[in-house]
Amino acid sequence: MNKNRSRFVWLITFGLIISSCSVFGGTPPDELDGTKWDLLFIRKSAPISNRKITLQFEDGQVRGSSGCNTYFGEYQLKGNDISFGQLASTEMACLDPDGIMEQEQDYLSFLSEVVAYSVESDQLILKKAGQDQLIFVRAVEEE
Repeated sequence: MNKNRSRFVWLITFGLIISSCSVFGGTPPDELDGTKWDLLFIRKSAPISNRKITLQFEDGQVRGSSGCNTYFGEYQLKGNDISFGQLASTEMACLDPDGIMEQEQDYLSFLSEVVAYSVESDQLILKKAGQDQLIFVRAVEEE
C-alpha cells in the first residue's frame, strides 16, 4: 500500500509540475521584446549612408525608420519563425540621396517576406526563404 501511495503522490506532483508549466510558462518569452536594432546589411549590401534604418520590437508591435519614413505594425514569433503583419508607414517623399525611396520599398517588401530569425551575439538576422537576409546590430541607447 505504501508503494502505491508513493506512486500516486509522485504522479500528482508530476502532473502539477506539468500543468504549472503550461499555465505559467507554456509560451516561451519573446526574446525580441524591448529590443532595438540598426540595419547593417540588406542582402549583402550596406544601406545608403546617412539614412538610418531601424527596427524596434515591443509588446507584439514593431516600428522603426525605413530610411525616409517611419513604419509600424505587428509581428508574431513561433520558435525561430517570425512574421510581420501588414505594415503601415508615413508617406513622405525623400529625394536625397538618390535611391533612398527604392531602398525603402525594398526594405519594407523584404520585411513582408521574412520567415525566420536568429540572434547571434549582438546581431539580429531576418531571413527570407532562400539566402536573402537582413542583418541588424543591436542599437546603442542614446543618453
